[in-house]
Amino acid sequence: MLGLLDLNSPILNISFVKEEKEDMSVFMLGRDEHAIRDEPNAYYHRGHSRYGYPMWGRLILTNKRFIFIQQEVVERGGILSKKKEVRNVGIKINLPVTSVLGAMTETRERKKGTIDAPPSLFSKEQYNVLIVSLDTPEGQENPSFEVRDLDGWTAAIQKAVGGETV
Repeated sequence: MLGLLDLNSPILNISFVKEEKEDMSVFMLGRDEHAIRDEPNAYYHRGHSRYGYPMWGRLILTNKRFIFIQQEVVERGGILSKKKEVRNVGIKINLPVTSVLGAMTETRERKKGTIDAPPSLFSKEQYNVLIVSLDTPEGQENPSFEVRDLDGWTAAIQKAVGGETV
């Protein structure tokens, strides 16, 4: 999938810091909360009224919450020892799992080599997105995400919505 960043790519050359105090991409879960699904390389396309622009980040489904954290790649260090790391920009979606109404997948088209530009006659490709229906204070929202395992995410969300232990 073109829209997803490959963090192991030699082009990005990202190294994750093992020490907890320096790791800028850590996210803490609450008491008795555990992750059901965690996609560290998700791409939010649109669909939430508060965020009308694409973002790269981390999508997390826990037994208590549905979370999207916007992230960015930053360079740290001096002139001789620069490192690229992932940094949390902010939590953009953080709702109780009871606010998740369901999930479905959809196939879309875009211009080749872009994130979500409209396709042209000779340059187009298909990609799949996960659409999650959320009950928010602003009303029903349907944000869409590009993730690696669409079927796994859809199944996990449907189980969480149905109240099953996952």
